[in-house]
Amino acid sequence: MTAPPSAFRRWLFRGLAAVVALVAAWWLLQEDDSLKVPLGVEQAAIITYGGPDLVVKPFRYGVAVNVRIAQVTGQDGLKVYDVRYLVNREGEHDLTEYLMADDGAALSGLPSFKVQGDPKLSKELEARVKETEEIGIQVWGHYRATLWGLGVFWIGWLLLLIFWRRPKKPVAVTAPAPLTSAEQLRLLLAELEQGALTAEQKARLEMLLLRSWREGLVPADAPMAEVLAAIARGERSGEALGLLQRWLHRPGSGVADAEIAGIIRQHLPASEAVRS
Repeated sequence: MTAPPSAFRRWLFRGLAAVVALVAAWWLLQEDDSLKVPLGVEQAAIITYGGPDLVVKPFRYGVAVNVRIAQVTGQDGLKVYDVRYLVNREGEHDLTEYLMADDGAALSGLPSFKVQGDPKLSKELEARVKETEEIGIQVWGHYRATLWGLGVFWIGWLLLLIFWRRPKKPVAVTAPAPLTSAEQLRLLLAELEQGALTAEQKARLEMLLLRSWREGLVPADAPMAEVLAAIARGERSGEALGLLQRWLHRPGSGVADAEIAGIIRQHLPASEAVRS
């Protein structure tokens, strides 16, 4: 007696379902020994190796993975390599294929380090970067206007510092040339003809006349006593000196102002003396 067709189909479907379940479980539970990394982003890997020194193979144009050794340290007789790599192509790649011994010897016992370039991760990373770039902080601080304002303020402050309350340059005042002896005698003569001289003017007159009389008689630095003695011995200056001293020091001596004016005119230029 055979089983009905309906029961047979049920057992067949159950068997197929069990096989599919086993295959799915195996596929889900199997371990993938490759590391998925995005394309175009530098990654780091640590490789510990006790063989000969490792170096990177010469670069080839269009290589799938760019590899460089950033640092080498020692630990328990082994060397620890800090390897940096950048995957350029999609698919699985072994970093050890881009390494070689420094002395050209064969690499034995070097563990493989497989990575898989995944473009999906690259797209996700690009999307995250783009989202980060789009997020910005808007600070409405009128940046340019502030810079212009600060510039104008700085220039104004500088001009104010330079020119405000700046002492003016002193105006050069030309000092008048000192009066000559003849000019001073002319002024004293005019004062004498208009009226009496002050004591200060008389002393000035005496000094000017003594200075004129001593010329040619004694040196300029001679003592006053020697000067007076030399003038008194002079033919023309002796008599004039006597009249001047009596007029200055003995008002009641009878010496008139006209006589002193005549003595002063003798020391003025000839044209003025005659005109007077």
